[in-house]
Amino acid sequence: MIFRYFKVLHRDMVYLKFILEAYEGMNVMSTVDNVAGIIRIAIMEGFEADMDGLLAELGQQVAMEAVEWADAPSF
Repeated sequence: MIFRYFKVLHRDMVYLKFILEAYEGMNVMSTVDNVAGIIRIAIMEGFEADMDGLLAELGQQVAMEAVEWADAPSF
C-alpha cells in the first residue's frame, strides 16, 4: 500500500469519504488527526495512476493540501 496524507477542512472530510468509498478496492481513507484535519489515503498497489487522477480532480473541488506525517508506517 501507498500512503498519502492531506490536510482538509473538516466540512470536506465526509464528502471525500463518500467519494473515495465509491472506488472500493482502490483505496481506504481514514482520519489520523481530527483536530488538524489530517486524513490518510491508503492506495492499493496497481491503482496509483488512477488515484492520482482522482485526487487531482478532487483537489479542484475541495481544498486538499498534501502533508508529511511523522507517524506514517514504513513498509
